[in-house]
Amino acid sequence: MIENYKALLKPEEEELHERLEQAHARLFAQQMQMKEKNLPVLILFEGWGAAGKGTLLGRVIRELDPRFFTAVSMHAPTAEEKRKPFLTRFMEQIPEAGRFLFMDSGWMSEICHDVLMNHMDAKLYKERIGSVRRFERGLTDNGYLVLKFFMQIDRDEQKRREKLLLDHKDTRWRVSDFDKWQNEHYKKCAKIFSQYLSDTNASSAPWYIIDASDRKWAELQVLETMVSNIEVAMQNQAHSVPILQNVFPLEQIPRLSDIDLRDKTMDDEEYRGELKQLQSKLGELHNKLYRRRIPVIITYEGWDFWQENHPQVSGSGGAPFQGRRGGGPGAHGGAGRHGPHPDADAAGRLVHRAAHPRGQL
Repeated sequence: MIENYKALLKPEEEELHERLEQAHARLFAQQMQMKEKNLPVLILFEGWGAAGKGTLLGRVIRELDPRFFTAVSMHAPTAEEKRKPFLTRFMEQIPEAGRFLFMDSGWMSEICHDVLMNHMDAKLYKERIGSVRRFERGLTDNGYLVLKFFMQIDRDEQKRREKLLLDHKDTRWRVSDFDKWQNEHYKKCAKIFSQYLSDTNASSAPWYIIDASDRKWAELQVLETMVSNIEVAMQNQAHSVPILQNVFPLEQIPRLSDIDLRDKTMDDEEYRGELKQLQSKLGELHNKLYRRRIPVIITYEGWDFWQENHPQVSGSGGAPFQGRRGGGPGAHGGAGRHGPHPDADAAGRLVHRAAHPRGQL
């Protein structure tokens, strides 16, 4: 996940300050609502050494009522703790209903450290990942909101921060030997961190990678993610089917009228050649989906005027039939304006859905 991570665009200073105030105010109001609705929230801060996890945690909680949260910094497991299931010491920290738990480093740090130090083989790693996924799913199934943040900084920024801390005797203690080892083996650590994030990422408890290169910007990313997810979690209590957390950042999409389409042309020969390649690729992907029993739903939306006047270009009604030539006769289920194909939800099938009539869902 780290290698594909793209940082969000940092807002201007004035906007940043304004949004920080708004986010803190919303979080302050939400803590009483959480108490009333008995919503427990567990927030895990992970990331690189010197990324500012502890500092950020302090910034987030500074305006909260201390009666409604607990903040812990997890240490290395003791000899006694090692004789118990490795998640036991974390389970003992989970919050009661209506309270926050803020955790500075947790089960990710322990697992990744043991992998990097060659204290854990592939078999044990797989077992630990399975335990983590079951643990986190058990929490969310029982009404917990689990938010996991990974603080991302690059190698140069980590080295710069470590040097600043090491240059002063009063802050030297904040840089551990493992923090320095991380910087010396940055690529190796990034690979292990990225693998762990991918292995434990789930829709019910997703990872949020935070650009921690600027402390105020990191604070805003965390706060806005928190308040939006808490709002969703409180709404979930009124629904029989939970509303999924928004894992992806929302981006403003330009209007069609604002896009210059004058040079967006393609002659027939080029169109047919590229279409054939894409259909062939789609066929290959479908074979993999079918073999792995992964169902896929593809939704087409668009303007009827454009569709009716340019059916050869990009009509939402015609697009499924252009795309589906890439798979075999069993590859697809249709769901047009008159209802779904009876087998449209079978695992391993591509389900194409054309736009519904206006006013109907």
